[in-house]
Amino acid sequence: MAEYNSDARHQPKGDHNRRIALGMDIEVFAAEAGLTRDQVHDYEATSIDHAFDEDVAARYQTALERLEANPPVSQTVRNQ
Repeated sequence: MAEYNSDARHQPKGDHNRRIALGMDIEVFAAEAGLTRDQVHDYEATSIDHAFDEDVAARYQTALERLEANPPVSQTVRNQ
């Protein structure tokens, strides 16, 4: 499994891509992270030079790490 590496503490666009790689719908991921759909959407849509809610980012990150360590069945590998 690839390991996520970054110098930045949180990267909303990168985190969005990680959620998509898990094959998780925004509503399902929001529930897993203890966030609302709007909180997840607003965080993921944050531009690189804009501020975001640190609490939302921390919850998002914790959920990502937990789910990546034990991927849901929604994550599938496609060989092309």
